[in-house]
Amino acid sequence: MSYSSFRHWLLVIALLCGYPLRAQSSAPEPRLLLIEDAESGEAIVGVRILVGKISYLTGLEGTIDLNRIKGLSPSTRLEISSIGYRSLIIRHSELKRTGKIYRVRLHPDVRELSTLTVNADRKSVSVNAVSRQVGANEIARSMGSSLAAILQEVSGVSMLQNGTTVAKPIIQGMYGNRILIVNNGVRQSGQQWGDDHAPELDMSSSHSIQVVKGADAVRYGAEALGGIILMEQKRLPYGVKSVRGSLGTLYATNGRRSSSMASVEGSLLGGEWAYRLQGSYTNAGDRSTARYILNNTGVREQNFSTLLGWKRKAWEVELLYSRYDSRGGILRSAQLRNRDQMAELLSIGQPLTFTPFSRKIDYPYHHVIHHTATLKANHKASWGKLYAQSSWQRDERKEYAIRRNNNSHFPTLALNLTSLQQLLRWEHSYATSWQTEAGGHYTYTNNYNTPGTGVVPVIPNYVDYTLGFFGVQKYQRRLWGAELGLRVDHQRMKALGYDIFGDLYGGPHQFTNITYSLGGHYRLGEYWRLTTNLGLAWRAPHVHELYSQGQQHGSATYVIGKPDLKSELSHKWITSLSYQSHRVRLQLDAYLQWIDGYIYDEPTKEIRTTISGDYPVFLFQQRDAFFRGVDLDLSLDLIADLSYRIVGSMVWANERNTGRYFPYIPALRVDQEVGWRPSLGSSTSSFELSVKHRFVDKQRRFDPETDLTNSPPAYHLVGLEASYSWLIGKRQELELALSSDNLLNKQYKDYTNRARYYSHDAGRDVRLSLRWTF
Repeated sequence: MSYSSFRHWLLVIALLCGYPLRAQSSAPEPRLLLIEDAESGEAIVGVRILVGKISYLTGLEGTIDLNRIKGLSPSTRLEISSIGYRSLIIRHSELKRTGKIYRVRLHPDVRELSTLTVNADRKSVSVNAVSRQVGANEIARSMGSSLAAILQEVSGVSMLQNGTTVAKPIIQGMYGNRILIVNNGVRQSGQQWGDDHAPELDMSSSHSIQVVKGADAVRYGAEALGGIILMEQKRLPYGVKSVRGSLGTLYATNGRRSSSMASVEGSLLGGEWAYRLQGSYTNAGDRSTARYILNNTGVREQNFSTLLGWKRKAWEVELLYSRYDSRGGILRSAQLRNRDQMAELLSIGQPLTFTPFSRKIDYPYHHVIHHTATLKANHKASWGKLYAQSSWQRDERKEYAIRRNNNSHFPTLALNLTSLQQLLRWEHSYATSWQTEAGGHYTYTNNYNTPGTGVVPVIPNYVDYTLGFFGVQKYQRRLWGAELGLRVDHQRMKALGYDIFGDLYGGPHQFTNITYSLGGHYRLGEYWRLTTNLGLAWRAPHVHELYSQGQQHGSATYVIGKPDLKSELSHKWITSLSYQSHRVRLQLDAYLQWIDGYIYDEPTKEIRTTISGDYPVFLFQQRDAFFRGVDLDLSLDLIADLSYRIVGSMVWANERNTGRYFPYIPALRVDQEVGWRPSLGSSTSSFELSVKHRFVDKQRRFDPETDLTNSPPAYHLVGLEASYSWLIGKRQELELALSSDNLLNKQYKDYTNRARYYSHDAGRDVRLSLRWTF
């Protein structure tokens, strides 16, 4: 599928969007669902109703015709969310009817009024920001998958991989420390700086994920330059008498991996107290490509979290603790080699030797334990809402390599990171349409290399202090709204370490920057909506980018930092046009981003010899950059119970002065899905079937003079997903799902996979899962 063919497809789709609806005379009698404010009784405009992977919006009267929702059965779950309200998940059979109208009442959120529901419970994203949501059902069906893999359902999001087990998200060409991950209100603080370091997150504990594509750095500070990923658990069940929860298990053929998860929740002591316990476990052996096994790529993961909350009138307090424990093997074929072996590896692009499948995780491997403890409190009064949060994180990472003289059991890198965060925020709504938000955020980070490894650490010890203050002013009318935000941050960092020659290096760094954002939205009639946002954001260089001097075992590279790097400064303008009608749902995002001092690492032709072998050198550089692109997400309801969805993303990125292309920017990607959701005529069961196709073009916008190999050819992948669910009683549900990625077992490589120099991507993966909700 060439780029010109893609444009032809877009033309055909545009014509389909304009075809007339069926005559009103043949339409069935409307079944209106009205969404109301639980306190005022007023209708709520623009409520989002998520059914499976498809979202709908209520019209100007706060209503939606239930006939518009495809495959609606009594057991169908509706995820209802709106601006400044607590979200609600309700089955179709539970809707209450008054006369000819079904009614649902949403309660205002006591903490963050006038922001958009992003996770079925908490309000974290401004309505003036361009964002997309991944719902609870999609997360549950992706049991055992990484964050980056789940987010590929969102237009403009792809993966930066390092083999088959390590992946981090790319949002509109931005990745790494430019993507801020906020997990249950806490900025994720770990060792995300390495390309072989995936975010330390348990996806089964999240109820919803929101991807913010703009540089919304006013609320969240540095590292939100490329986008924000907001993850939240669902709201605690205060006042619920019964115990609720879920059990799930999954088996997948690629790696013969098994995953399981369990959660239980309820209320205590008259309903003022509530709790949730959650845990998950994954056991996987060697992954495989379409033609060979990737030795030593197994994974062991065991995670748990507990949440306790208290709520009385205007007060609410929550205490959360979570522990993430992961051990992952690293492909052995990229380790312990000489120059001739490396040249042969790059030439054939796959391992030189193979061994049979094994579940054993041998050297080299990484072991990570991540602790998080959070205390939250909020209070509602006549003078506004006050929200306070304190969090502590501890990240322990040990990296083991193949070492001579039987010393492999000593880690070559042992990092211990401690992070403390304090957040205080105040909000107040007044004069019907105005809202003011102000707050401050303080972060302390201490990263320490455990001595005694016998290897010079890749990065030095460092301490980082960041203090920021922000204010946001919003104005909201019935059809439009606008906001202006301003933030100032001061970051102070000191790094010290000894290099291979015993010389002291590092030093103090200070960065002070001002950030602003200006955004707005306008409803163009009943179906159209326009959202635009202009933001200035910044990011200080990470210690890894400044001072790296060593081998990264996961990516089999030798990375060298640049001590004189300056802060990145970004101006991003993003505009989104959305349309929702009876048959068509469209979101088209276009963006321009100018970055002064864009920091990146690129391969060189230099080879560095170490005790463990010879490795290609990657060097950090800094250039002024210009990013621009388009994201498309279009869904069509076809005849009968069929639906069609196409998601496309295209990004261009090059130096402003020379026009030279930057490395590791995603190529054109198009995802298509045909879904069938028949009406079974049963009030207790539902069935879904979808066939998926992914096309990724060859990346031609890269510099062959510096890259180690040419970019891989374009590829097509086919997937399949089927699920059947039973409603048992009033609240219990059983779901059986069968899905497959790379169904035709295609042998391929992806340009944004750093392991493409030495191996291919994953082959066919068939997954069978069973989930019980009670």
